[in-house]
Amino acid sequence: MTTKITSLESAFNDWRNAFNTGNLNEAYGVMNEDMVIFDEDIPWRFSKTDFVKHIQFHGPNWESFEWVARELRFQMRGGTGVVSGYATLRGKPRDAGFRQRFMGFTQTWILENESWSLVVWHQSPLLGQIEGASPS
Repeated sequence: MTTKITSLESAFNDWRNAFNTGNLNEAYGVMNEDMVIFDEDIPWRFSKTDFVKHIQFHGPNWESFEWVARELRFQMRGGTGVVSGYATLRGKPRDAGFRQRFMGFTQTWILENESWSLVVWHQSPLLGQIEGASPS
């Protein structure tokens, strides 16, 4: 079990680092084609294709951005891994001030053929902490 937890942590860290450094092909490569995303920014369910289009639309409008995960918890249920914690999406749009969004998140990963795949990503804002903190 410890080996699976360690490999899940490694897969998560690799995905997060790829996402934050702009290596989007690597980040998207870990995301399952049938994945489901509930994002803090959009009030409906996203597919992987929807998410890729969302990032392509927003990407050129940002000088910098980072998804910072904290208080991580890694759990295993057979071949299924669960990563949960808190995250801050922070960044600098090209035409506006600095933005921060605080949220809780849960991700579900599956282990198939010795490789991890991200299948569900849900993140929700912590409204009590962000109300008025991010100018619109």
